[in-house]
Amino acid sequence: ESHCKTCGWRFFSTTSIGPSLVSVATRPKIQIELDLAVTIDRTGSSLRFAAGVRDAFALIVKSTKAKARDVRVFLQSHGDLDEGQDPVLHTDGGTAEQAIADLTKISFEGGGDPDEHHLDAVKTLFNIVPWAADPARARGAIIAFTTADSKPLKSGESTADLGRAIKAKGLLLYIVAEPTPTLHELVCAAEGMMFQITNNPNQAEMQ
Repeated sequence: ESHCKTCGWRFFSTTSIGPSLVSVATRPKIQIELDLAVTIDRTGSSLRFAAGVRDAFALIVKSTKAKARDVRVFLQSHGDLDEGQDPVLHTDGGTAEQAIADLTKISFEGGGDPDEHHLDAVKTLFNIVPWAADPARARGAIIAFTTADSKPLKSGESTADLGRAIKAKGLLLYIVAEPTPTLHELVCAAEGMMFQITNNPNQAEMQ
């Protein structure tokens, strides 16, 4: 475990994705609804983690479904905008089962430079999901599965500005990634959490 020199945020360098990824759904079903928005780097860089991404995603959505009163899943994949790989919304407010099935159809290929447009992918989800207005009734969470670092936002907005906007909206941010300076900055600004991407997500930790 180490700390961000800028904000003191704790980075958990683990070999599995821990229970904090699903902590938003630990209340009884009658207490909460959840909008779960997930973006996945579909470039060739992610191919070596494809099995782990699929397994972790299935565990997360199944666990939240079991614990929340209602779950709407928004599943997006993203690539390198400089290579014409725009974000694609595969599941638009669908069920856990639909999202799991949709993920199996995503191919991990392409991409240009090692860095991809992860920040733009997160911003796209932030903007297109119809987040619930009442935080007492519903919560929202963004999860991003990424590899390599992110290129700057096309809009010119800073990484910290995006993180602060996510926090101001009352959303939870979780990044499952190879740790990078840009993603650290995003997590710090959003007061979110980062986990090491792995091919061996621990099922027991996610229940």
